[in-house]
Amino acid sequence: MIQTKYGTFNGDGWEDICQLVFKYKYGAENYQEMPASPGDFGIEGVIKNLGVAFQCYCPDHHYTQDVLYEKQRDKITKDLGKLKKYQLDIAARIGSVKIKEWVFLTPTITDNKLLKHAQSKELDVRGWGLKILTPDFKVVLKDADFFALEINAVQLMRGEKLMFLSSLEQAEIEGSQDNTEYEDNISRKNASRCTFDGELNVVKHAKLNRVTVKKWVEGDSLLKRIEKDASDVYFQIMRVVNQYEAEVDELCITWQGEAEELVSKVKGELGGRISEALPSLGEAERYAIADQMTSKWLALCPLEIE
Repeated sequence: MIQTKYGTFNGDGWEDICQLVFKYKYGAENYQEMPASPGDFGIEGVIKNLGVAFQCYCPDHHYTQDVLYEKQRDKITKDLGKLKKYQLDIAARIGSVKIKEWVFLTPTITDNKLLKHAQSKELDVRGWGLKILTPDFKVVLKDADFFALEINAVQLMRGEKLMFLSSLEQAEIEGSQDNTEYEDNISRKNASRCTFDGELNVVKHAKLNRVTVKKWVEGDSLLKRIEKDASDVYFQIMRVVNQYEAEVDELCITWQGEAEELVSKVKGELGGRISEALPSLGEAERYAIADQMTSKWLALCPLEIE
């Protein structure tokens, strides 16, 4: 199993979701699945109207870049060879259709040597002169991002949680040395959160300032990814956020408790409202957005701490 920005997959799970994506996206173009029984012919399916064939591959484990390249390279070589070995069987199943593109779809591509290998194999396959291929046959490499919208749509239809955060992502965000107005706001408000028995804990204050800025920046990147990959989800999130933002302003005016209690209340209520409006959104994403917006409101408005 590997963890990706679109969820956790093994070979079978990746193939399953790819088939649903192809049928969802290319059904009107006469996409035809090619079941692996009674034989695997090196293609998962064909868009008959377009002459495009797909082959899917997902590694079983997280590999180093070099090992992943070798496994993807060997898979491409092996499955393209099946076009020649099983050309009569393939022709019997796709009829008069000529394959002009063979698309290798994998969750991620990390080494550009794979592009070089694909071009080399493309020339090799053209040289075979197979009747099931067009003279300008192409080998095309694609990762999951090419089908981001369709993957998210399929996951929604299957009742799965939408995922935009990968557990592998370790964002390194260096604190700015510029003493901006936003950082002044964060520092001022966090000072109230880090004052205990009337005394400011300087060490905790500095750490909390860095954490607040980090959550603000990382969350902003997450929201931009959601806007790109699932715009309908993004607009639902922002509708909830904008509605709650007006209430936060009033809440801060009338608040009489501790500063940290106010921040926790805002974060918890926002996360709960996002959960109610978007139950299909993953828990990690929901909390990350609530963290981001709370941090943003500390830097700007309306989350004011006296």
